[in-house]
Amino acid sequence: MMVNPENTVLRKIWICLAITIMFLAATVLLVSVPASRFTDPAAREYAAGIARVIVGLIVIVTIRQRNWGLNALSSPSSRSWAITLPVAVYCLVVYPLLFTGTLSLNLTQPNLAAGVAFNGFAAGALEELIFRGLILSLLLSANSDDQKLSITWRAILISALLFSLPHAMNLLVGHAEARVLAQVVWSFLLGIVFACLRITGRSIWPVAVLHGAMNAFVHVNRLGIEIQPSLLRAAALAFAPVPLCIYGAILLHKQRRIAVT
Repeated sequence: MMVNPENTVLRKIWICLAITIMFLAATVLLVSVPASRFTDPAAREYAAGIARVIVGLIVIVTIRQRNWGLNALSSPSSRSWAITLPVAVYCLVVYPLLFTGTLSLNLTQPNLAAGVAFNGFAAGALEELIFRGLILSLLLSANSDDQKLSITWRAILISALLFSLPHAMNLLVGHAEARVLAQVVWSFLLGIVFACLRITGRSIWPVAVLHGAMNAFVHVNRLGIEIQPSLLRAAALAFAPVPLCIYGAILLHKQRRIAVT
């Protein structure tokens, strides 16, 4: 009996959407609600971070059991770290400057700053395990012809779109509309970058460290500062990853040429 490839792809997309919804539910029920029981801000950050680490371990076990991860959990090579470094430098300079105008960290409350950094790192690493570990890998395996560059780009764009959607939920916690819209756009573009790095680097770990470090640094950089960006700054935040998208596309196409030859 012949299996319609399009039906297979559609089924995988629905599974990925379900994973995204489960991720949102887990964030609320297993992270936010338990952490909110702590009155001390630093304790809330540590509790949320620990909960995210536990969820991350569950995701790792799931990837291994389902065999969806392809090479996602492989040990990183020196090249996979090297191609991630330019993205790390760019993000750790550009985004703090766009948010606060400075690269300095708010360390006036060291314990709180450490908790914010830990929770931010855990959140970034967990998102990579979900969206580039589970979802991207599942989409890449959605078709027996998954070596085609068009199939790869389809998987990248769908995973990036799913990654951007949860960020729209920040409207419900009172964030400014311009900031949330910018966040949805930049998360989509960064999702493309992270996916390219994950595919060309053949490992999730350098990207998870990059995303975690970026979160940790930016969150401590803007700790205690209410971000209400103007439309111009919101646009700058939104489209800041465009050069990185070009970089990721070049890496992906160069790898493709090497594989063909």
